[in-house]
This record gives sequence, C-alpha cells and structure tokens, in this order.
Amino acid sequence: MCILGRVSARSVDYERLSVELLRALRGRRSQSGLSRRLGYRSNIVHRWETRQCWPSAARFLELCQRVGLDPRKSYARMAPRRPEPLFAAPPASPAAVTALLGELRGRTPIIELADSMAINRFTVSKWLRGTASPNLPYFLHLIEATSGRLLDFIATLCDPASLPSVARRWRQLQLARDVAYDEPWSHAVLRALQLESAPRSGDQLEFVASRLGLNHGEVERLLCALRDAGQATDRAGRWTVSPVQRVDTSLEPDRARSLKATWIRAAAERLEAGVPGSFAYSLFEVSAADLARLREVQVQYLREMLSIIAGSRGTQCVGLFCAQLLDLAPGPDNALAGGR
Repeated sequence: MCILGRVSARSVDYERLSVELLRALRGRRSQSGLSRRLGYRSNIVHRWETRQCWPSAARFLELCQRVGLDPRKSYARMAPRRPEPLFAAPPASPAAVTALLGELRGRTPIIELADSMAINRFTVSKWLRGTASPNLPYFLHLIEATSGRLLDFIATLCDPASLPSVARRWRQLQLARDVAYDEPWSHAVLRALQLESAPRSGDQLEFVASRLGLNHGEVERLLCALRDAGQATDRAGRWTVSPVQRVDTSLEPDRARSLKATWIRAAAERLEAGVPGSFAYSLFEVSAADLARLREVQVQYLREMLSIIAGSRGTQCVGLFCAQLLDLAPGPDNALAGGR
C-alpha cells in the first residue's frame, strides 16, 4: 500500500545526488582502483564524480555489483510482485533496467512522465522501450517520476542519511512512514485539509471532523501527530500542509498488515452504518491458476487507480479503496499465500 504525495520529481538535484551516491558506493576505494575493477584503463570514476560524464544505468548497476551489492535485492524492494522479465534478465543489464522502469511506470502515460520530468517525450519513450539507455542522473529521475520511491531505492544501496542532498528528505520520509503506521487516520486528516472546500483558517477542525466522521479531539490529536512528523504546520491556530512525499507502507510486513486491517475495519464500519459507497463481495470456486490470474487483474486495476489518483487535478473528495482477494483455506496450502 502507498500513500500518495504530490512532491514534484523535479525537486531533487539528480546530478548532485548521483555524485554523492557514487562516492558513497566507492567508499574508501580509490577512484583509479575502482575504475580498473570496472575494466577501464582511464580513471573513469574520477570523471563521473566530477560530472564530466556519467555511467549508464546498466553500468551503474554493474558498479553496485563490483562493490558487493546485489541489484536483485533492490528490484525486490521496488517490484515485490517479482515480474518475470525483470528477474529473468541479468541484474546489471540494459534489459533489467528496461524491465524495472516498465514495472514502476505501470500504465502511466509517457506524456505525463515527460511533463513531470520536463524532458522530451520521445526521449522518455526510448528509455522505456530500451532503445536508448538513461544515464545515472536520468535513471534516478525516472525512478522518482515513475514511482515516487527513489529514496527507498537508494536505501537498498546505502544509507540515504549519509547523502547530504537527500538526508533531510529521508528523515522526513521516515517520520511520515511512522505516523502512517502508528496513526492511520492522520493521513485522512492530511487529505481533508487539502480539499478545495477546506477553510484556510477558523473552523478547520470542524470541517475535517465532519468530512471524516471523527470528533474534534481526535482530529486535534492527529494534527499534532502530523505536526510532529513535519507534515503539517500550526501557525496561530491555522493549519497548513507541508509538501508530502510518497510513503510506501509495505516495507514492514507486520505494521503493514495492521494498517490494512485498520482501513478494512473502517470500510466495514461505514458499510454497517449505511454510509453510501461501493461495497461488494463474491464467493466462488475456481482453479488455483485462475485465482492467480485474478490476482494479476486486481494488481492491474489497483495500478490504474493509483495512476488516476496521481494525475487528478481536483480535490473535492477524500476516498478510501479497500479490496480483498483470498483463498479461504487458512493454512499454508492457500493459493495466494505470500501475496500482498
């Protein structure tokens, strides 16, 4: 599950970040020594770190392998469904880069990605088709533009807190992730504050409480949690929302399970109260293979929803989407055991 924010993919200096990342991965190795390990006679690492040129995405992943990292672990973090094209390709190959970007992109239109990156759409199209290879700064930019989870990708390679250009954002992301786990309704409050009809001062608590069906005390407590996490600011009783990063809440399975259960219960409570909404269920018998196919359909549907949410230009509603697809067998023989 992800909570979507609206921080622009352009807000990062990708060249500076690339230099910091290369230096962090090199560690105490000399530039010339690492260049030789990569098969170069010239000191190519020095040229990369001084921005004279850049490694391609595939060459960067090869560097990761040379310093003892496994790109497959990064792919597993970013693409937990483990799509065959990604994990079948050599991990530091152009094919793996293309498969990763395709998985992260989902069904987001190329023109939308190009606009968010301020890059020609034909160039973006070539990168996504694999007919051209992005260099490292553009590779990082593409990960952020397609998924909003660049910092989580970097965290599979090194500690983002050690990279000056993103250290502050990483701390904010960790705080945002914690408050999403510990106070699930805080992010509903955050969304309500961003509605077009939300008052900018005065009766903000009354507005949020009425839109979400919460009491004033609960809203005030949740706003304080958001303030402590750096996601909202209180100035003389006027609450404003800070720029919010995209928060991936799937990284800690136990906390993610509890979070999902919270929102399933919230949907059930609204159903029992007769609140308008789309509620449905179906019990059926089906083959294990077709149940897996239904899971793929569900994932595609969810990705389409996320694409629409990310591209929405209006803020009139705070929505909740819950979907469950499971084999009712309680034990290890469950056909969807291990599914997210």
